[in-house]
Amino acid sequence: MAGSNPSYYWDTCVFLVWLKNESERAVGDMQGVVDCLNKFRRRELSLMTSVLTLTEITVAKVPAGTETLMETAMQRPNFSKLAIDLKVARLAKDLRNYYLSRPEFKGKTLSVPDAIHLATAILNRATEFHTFDEKDGNRDKTLGLIPLSGNVGGHNLIIRKPPETDQGNLPLFRA
Repeated sequence: MAGSNPSYYWDTCVFLVWLKNESERAVGDMQGVVDCLNKFRRRELSLMTSVLTLTEITVAKVPAGTETLMETAMQRPNFSKLAIDLKVARLAKDLRNYYLSRPEFKGKTLSVPDAIHLATAILNRATEFHTFDEKDGNRDKTLGLIPLSGNVGGHNLIIRKPPETDQGNLPLFRA
């Protein structure tokens, strides 16, 4: 709809960059996360993610107390926590099969979590999908996500790193 704020889907790795405050990342990476969070705080955009993100974050080593930052952000009205239902599962399966069936991908496909995240973003009409996953995983035969931007298994979805637009500091969410 014209004039509405963008709705960005965040892959788990974007939350991890934020929660771990990974300032040693490539130039612009952390600033893109900060800029999106600042716009989110000002309600200039909406964020969404799968409930799978909560599980994926628990296996990562995040500093004590930082999970409350995410929990507080998730309580905001411009944040959507999206369920994994049968439609998501079917599309995730279809996306994995799409890449496996095409010789140009040389037997590589999406990891199951990546397929679930992408299917969730597609079905919930995300404006963009933000991730830092750009390289194929040679050992486990999985595809990087950023190179798929524009055509994700036949679906139009922009995939990129969070864009750097503002100047500012890492926002803190308070109850």
